[in-house]
Amino acid sequence: MQQYDKAYSYSKIMIDSTTALEEKLLQNDVDSVRLEVCSSMELDQNLMRANHYILVDRTIKARISLATLEGLERLVRMDVRELVGITEDVFEIACKAFKKDRRFFLTVDCKEEQGHIVLRDYIKQYEAAEKIVLGCYYQELLVGVLMAARISDTEYETVLGAILPEWQSKGAGMSLYAYEFHKLKEMGVKTLYSRISTDNVSSLNLHISLSKGKINFVQPLDIYIKDRQSI
Repeated sequence: MQQYDKAYSYSKIMIDSTTALEEKLLQNDVDSVRLEVCSSMELDQNLMRANHYILVDRTIKARISLATLEGLERLVRMDVRELVGITEDVFEIACKAFKKDRRFFLTVDCKEEQGHIVLRDYIKQYEAAEKIVLGCYYQELLVGVLMAARISDTEYETVLGAILPEWQSKGAGMSLYAYEFHKLKEMGVKTLYSRISTDNVSSLNLHISLSKGKINFVQPLDIYIKDRQSI
């Protein structure tokens, strides 16, 4: 469990069995909890509501085969540069991009203070990982970032993709992901994974388009937030 002060604490739990879930629900008494549950599990929704858990999102993992993809570099229409690592600019872009994305919040109404703490924790876990970090620029203005972490010699996972709201649907996302796909393929990476919110239709469509059908969706997860104030 991560604790910051008396007014704010949270724990992040991954559950893969109903028995384990019920035990965690009964044992956990912190104010805020993020609970990730395999979507195939049959949950007692009365039990979930009684313990102040609210379903806020369903995510799904995309598995993309890069080996046969061609022409990706032609889709990079904005200025994409490789960054030195996780700079403060990366975090700031992510904060501005994810103002209502419940993957990074602990309250249903997406209170920014808690969300920024969760987001910083999420990004920080990749500081020591082998990774590529990309930035998309308009002139010298950074408008989007993307980060992919190494799993093995032939596998990477996109762990962050964030575009400033005013630059979404203007080619920044396409340029970043096309550059990523092309670079990883050139590095000999065969498979790229990415976990996407099923509510983010534009991201799903972008991945399907860039992968040219060489994509499978696996491992759906339901995300619950324990939010006493919203019950």
